[in-house]
Amino acid sequence: MKIGKISDTVLNRSILRPLRQAGAAGDSAVFGEDCAVFAPGSESFPAKMACSTVTGTVGGPFDRTMEMLFSQVLLNLYTAGARCRHLFLDFLLPEGQEEEKLKKQMEQAAKLCRRYEIKAEGGHTEVSRAVSRTVITLTGLGVPEPGEKGAVPKRESLSRGMELVMAGWTGAAGTAVLASDMRDELLERYPEALLEAAVEMGNPDRILEAARARNHFGVSVMHDVSQGGVFAALWEMAERAGAGLEVDLKKIPIRQETIEICEYFDLNPYQLFGQGALLLGTERGAELAEKLESLSVEAAVIGRFTKERRRIIRNGEEIRYLDRPAQDELWRLAGEREARRQL
Repeated sequence: MKIGKISDTVLNRSILRPLRQAGAAGDSAVFGEDCAVFAPGSESFPAKMACSTVTGTVGGPFDRTMEMLFSQVLLNLYTAGARCRHLFLDFLLPEGQEEEKLKKQMEQAAKLCRRYEIKAEGGHTEVSRAVSRTVITLTGLGVPEPGEKGAVPKRESLSRGMELVMAGWTGAAGTAVLASDMRDELLERYPEALLEAAVEMGNPDRILEAARARNHFGVSVMHDVSQGGVFAALWEMAERAGAGLEVDLKKIPIRQETIEICEYFDLNPYQLFGQGALLLGTERGAELAEKLESLSVEAAVIGRFTKERRRIIRNGEEIRYLDRPAQDELWRLAGEREARRQL
């Protein structure tokens, strides 16, 4: 299998199917959902809860890696109508790592817990020869916020003809990673100001605020963009809903910094790591986009859901069909460069 998130085919065939056949899969174990949702059902604890787990490898500045993982947990829970309240942190450390480095990593995690008002409840830390870099796993537990009904939106609630709004920029996090990790190389072609603006695209604060405010905007369903970019997120959203879609490529928000950097590395920006963007289904697309922009979040109505199962991307007069999610462009670029180094 290729590096990166596994394909939906592998997920269904080799993970979900064996669990279902063994009777070990809960109702939340379905393709396309970002987290599990369950309700213990006791009188003392009647509220529904949501759980999300994310894993990442420290490859660049640790602060950025940890912040991206925190943002992913929060976004996954927000899409299920829940706010993260409790967190478990697991660290798998390479042999020889100094204790002082571990302490700084945990101080960064504690800082993020305070920022997002999350309680760290436990976890596990282990040193292993199996890894050469630190591997972090975060598990977040979320509950509906006070005053909310606690109803968790399902993608089945999407109605045909419902409009599709995108909030945030295409390939935001991927652009930030490339601008940071490939800075010296990119400076030979682009001005420093462009790269600084590209790095800032990785700041999650505005999109987190927009995700948290979803209940005030008439949103029926929400899905965050992640590995595989906006094309993968569109496929996942339509597949889970059993619907088709029509999307206007020219209406998908994209920054000039992303265009320039993707052109330099010959990457498809619509298949680039897209954390920092959301897809939202609503009956009032223009109104939703306007409200999101009032929060200083770029937003546009990019298409609609259809009765037919066809997933169409329009680019002017050109029409193409959306393919199954491909390997994220960040991983593809890393693989190609590693292969060239070994020649």
